[in-house]
Amino acid sequence: MWNQQQDEKLRQLATKAQQYPPKTRMRQIALTKLVKAIRESGQLCRPHRGKFIGFYEEIYDEACNRVFLYLCQNIDKYDPKKGEVLQWVNFLIRKRFPDAINSILGTLAIFPEDSSIKRVSIDELDQLKYHHNNPLLSSELIAWIESDPDGIFQETYVTNHPEANFKFLALKRIEGYSWKDLESNLGISLKTLSGFHNRCLNKFSNQLKDYFD
Repeated sequence: MWNQQQDEKLRQLATKAQQYPPKTRMRQIALTKLVKAIRESGQLCRPHRGKFIGFYEEIYDEACNRVFLYLCQNIDKYDPKKGEVLQWVNFLIRKRFPDAINSILGTLAIFPEDSSIKRVSIDELDQLKYHHNNPLLSSELIAWIESDPDGIFQETYVTNHPEANFKFLALKRIEGYSWKDLESNLGISLKTLSGFHNRCLNKFSNQLKDYFD
């Protein structure tokens, strides 16, 4: 139920956090109070409720954690003239939810029994049947990309753009950045970035399978 007093409280907490310089103890304390109040508001949206049975709470927690991390890092972007804190947070939860699904249910790819990589949509993930010898590799996959043991992910990049390497793009996608976000930040077209990313998934599929065998 909408609560005007609650909105006012959250607005005050958010604007108070903005008053302190970034990375200071006082800002961290203010942000902690803000996140606690948001969590206890009872007004957070729950996208795709009733789906992903057995995984939903884990996915939801992942989405919320991503949003609260983003909020703490970007509290200065909040403008009370454009809306309430809960409106902003719920918008971000809906936006981050698909990436949380991918993070919990397989991140970049899953391996079917024939060992070929199959990329799946959100709707397909919801209906997916898991094989007991075919676990999803979310945390291991992220760790492997982050460590980049042979340096191949960082050395593989969009032509003339070493900053747009596979390691950077894959991790940013896992963190929840959209292709539009990356297009804006890198100055490289969405089509070029997503096409390069998909080619890399195919290119590195054998290394990925060998690594986890």
